[in-house]
Amino acid sequence: MNNLKGYFMITGAAILWGISATAAKLLLNQQVDTLLIVQSRVTFSCFLMLLFFLLFTPRMLRVKVRDLWRFALLGILGVAGANFTYYFAIKESTVATAILIQYTAPLAVIGYAAITREEELTLAKSIAAAVSFFGCFLAVGAYDPSVLQITPIGIVSAVGSMITFAFLNVYTRHLLKRHNLWTITFYSIAFASLFWLALNPPAALVAEKISVETWWALVLLAIISVLIPHSLFFAGLQYVVPTRAIITSTLEPVVAILSAAIVLEEYLRAPQIIGAVVVISAIVLLQVRREPGEVRQSSRIGSGHQDAEQGSGIV
Repeated sequence: MNNLKGYFMITGAAILWGISATAAKLLLNQQVDTLLIVQSRVTFSCFLMLLFFLLFTPRMLRVKVRDLWRFALLGILGVAGANFTYYFAIKESTVATAILIQYTAPLAVIGYAAITREEELTLAKSIAAAVSFFGCFLAVGAYDPSVLQITPIGIVSAVGSMITFAFLNVYTRHLLKRHNLWTITFYSIAFASLFWLALNPPAALVAEKISVETWWALVLLAIISVLIPHSLFFAGLQYVVPTRAIITSTLEPVVAILSAAIVLEEYLRAPQIIGAVVVISAIVLLQVRREPGEVRQSSRIGSGHQDAEQGSGIV
């Protein structure tokens, strides 16, 4: 049952990420700066989480000083890195191109898991990863060369988004063995926010003279693209190993192309519809064989949360 709960959480995160990709493209089309979009997403999310924890559960803010570098690594490289490289790739190309390259990440995670032997490389996972990538290829219309328009720097950024997204999956799972889910979520977003504030301080934001309507749009984007989906995804990783989680998240491109078709009038062709079905089939394929020891791993993570909470000290 916990395993199924994890899949539902990750699926929810993928749906929101897919919708937010189209929402971000709308803002980019209105000449809203890429850095502003990325920075505001994590900053507003951080502020809302901090306010909630201070009012209701301040114990979630308790961590040991020696563990802060772990959250900083996840926040800067995983959250900030994956977000910026992905949205910059969108700016330099299309939503389809950026998503297709980013979602080669399941192959990278499977390769890492096989090399480190952190997970068993099962036939079901290998087939599901290959099938999901093929489905993404069709779904985003990559069979049409005109769709894959990208600059050289865009390619570098897209590959960077793949690497950082893969890192986000693997490293979050490691942290969940030591820390509470909500503590990880808050501090990763907080360090991502601090990173962007250092690069783009408040004075620079004020100088841009952004309209009130744009600010509200950015707040909404923060909620649907970071606050809720990151919480769902991190929660799902308590019950699902990284390879299965990242393959399940390939539902994002399907949602992105569907929402783009509705909002941006980027109409779907038959191969794209087939690709969407293929991606969903790959996710279903993951249910064919339960991950060896997956339930036991979830139990260990749960006990790790309790140990972390009992042993935490206020920074």
